Amino acid sequence: MKALRFFAALPLIIAGLSAAVFASGGMQLPETMFTDLDEILKKAVQQSPTMLNRSLDLEIAESTRQQARAGLLPTLGGYTSYYKASDTRADLSGRLSVNKIAYNFSVTQPVFHWGDRRNSAQIGEIQANIAKGQYREGYRQLAQTLRSDYLKLIMQKIAVKRAAFYLKSAKSQLAQEEIRLAKKETSDAAIFAIRLAAEQAQIASERAQFEFEMAKTSFARLSGGSLLTDDAIPDSIPAVAYRSQEFDRLLTGYLNQKEKPTTEAWAMRQQLDIEKLNYTITKTRLRPKLNAVLGTSQDEQSYSLNVAQKYRVNSIFGGFSVSWSIFDGFASRAAQRSALARRRQLENDYKTLTEQLAQQAQSQVRLLNFSARAMAISDQALVTAVGNLKSKKEEYARGVISESDVNTVQLALFDAQLYAYNGRSDYLNRVGDFLGTIMEDPVVAYAPAN
Repeated sequence: MKALRFFAALPLIIAGLSAAVFASGGMQLPETMFTDLDEILKKAVQQSPTMLNRSLDLEIAESTRQQARAGLLPTLGGYTSYYKASDTRADLSGRLSVNKIAYNFSVTQPVFHWGDRRNSAQIGEIQANIAKGQYREGYRQLAQTLRSDYLKLIMQKIAVKRAAFYLKSAKSQLAQEEIRLAKKETSDAAIFAIRLAAEQAQIASERAQFEFEMAKTSFARLSGGSLLTDDAIPDSIPAVAYRSQEFDRLLTGYLNQKEKPTTEAWAMRQQLDIEKLNYTITKTRLRPKLNAVLGTSQDEQSYSLNVAQKYRVNSIFGGFSVSWSIFDGFASRAAQRSALARRRQLENDYKTLTEQLAQQAQSQVRLLNFSARAMAISDQALVTAVGNLKSKKEEYARGVISESDVNTVQLALFDAQLYAYNGRSDYLNRVGDFLGTIMEDPVVAYAPAN
């Protein structure tokens, strides 16, 4: 009988699946099933507190890039002074008041520094790119959390309905028993358990409602949006299609890539480039540096044996200057060894990371398969529960069973819904995790490229 009900409801399940929107080569994601969630994910980029902080990280990285690039640009500096003096000269009697104005302004442009200024600027560019990659990865992680929390809200909404229904059923049963007790048809000892069950149902209902409200508040705070109303939260999680060939195709493509596109691996490759540049920079510390200088100055100068006889001199000058640190106490040699050691350390870490990422992707696909199989079982149990409730309602209409029997089956349906929705939620979360690992999560498109 249960099998017949399952096959009778099968066309409805297939119709629901065919109407769903597919993404990433046929894979469903929560935002493709719920348009409201899609809008929340889009707005979270601009209004989520998490993303606001990460935007400040981008601002810091851009400022750091500009600081590194400043080494390639000319610098302007100088000084000026004005003072009055009272001089006593041997060839004159009394004191002589003297006013003096001196200044020196110059522009210095690095000309040849063995590439260290250019390498420093390139390091700043790489660090800015790393920050941008981490910004997008941070948004993906936020979106994945919002997806999971949104699905939890749906299940908590069902849990609230179940608790309220159970409370109503318990109160109804208690009222009937109280009437029987008044008629002396039952005893205080027999009704005690029913009263206790009603009190427990009251507590469970209040707790479910409280946890639901707290979850909505947490979701609003995380997304940076307004508090969702109960009506804005869907009543169910639609059935999900599982296509193993799509996961196998994406996994094969990911494993065949020599350099894994994962943000963590990409950032480590960028850090390796930084250490190579740092090593190159440390090698040039003790080499002479050439700068071009152009400026103007004013001072006083004596052109005779009488040093007290001074003349104002205005000068415009230009040329080249060379600075050379000849010995720095072996500091540059130690810096080279340190940079080389960090580079080798990163190379070892990168090799380990790529192996872990490959294993992680394969494990995620296996776990997806397990989750899909478990989801199919819970979906079948849901179909059976729906058919069973329909059958019990028909029997109740014929007077074969009591309302209490129908309520028991209704509670079983709530449990089957929670069981099925939990399976679908677990599957959808694993899809998002896998797509994030192989850098195929379409939600990243909502984050600006900057």
